[in-house]
Amino acid sequence: MVVTDMSLRDQLKKANLISDKDARRLAHEARVERTDKGVQQIEKEQQQHQQELVRLQTSDRDKTAKEQQQIEAQKKLRDEAAAVEAILANECRRPSPGPAKFYFQTDDGSLPYLEMSPRDAQQVQSGALCIVRNGPRGTHDYRLLTTELARRVFRLRPERIVFAPRG
Repeated sequence: MVVTDMSLRDQLKKANLISDKDARRLAHEARVERTDKGVQQIEKEQQQHQQELVRLQTSDRDKTAKEQQQIEAQKKLRDEAAAVEAILANECRRPSPGPAKFYFQTDDGSLPYLEMSPRDAQQVQSGALCIVRNGPRGTHDYRLLTTELARRVFRLRPERIVFAPRG
């Protein structure tokens, strides 16, 4: 139990860390110091101590705010990563089967194509849909994704976007 009404000297004495003689000596030294310094010097030291305390509190507050911002940014990044994974799992669709062959070049230089309906081919050419890799790099399993969602995926997983309109 911490007693806050007692001075440090009284607390040390109560805990038997200093003797009565040492306590009297310390009290005498404190009185002499107050007398030597004078009221103005003591008030000046107290004011400096108070300013230092305020500076430390401000510094701690700023540090805590900065740490909180970093935590929030990390949480936001984790949430966005989870949302991108959900988009890749749920929003990608296979192209509708059809006679149109849409050729595109991948980043490794190969020229695969997708057989799709003329409507899907027209949407890919116009930029409404993007082609996304649906597996690890090197596999040729592709899906279609709207351009808006593809932009979101591109920010965190650029390797998954295979073909997208410029811009």
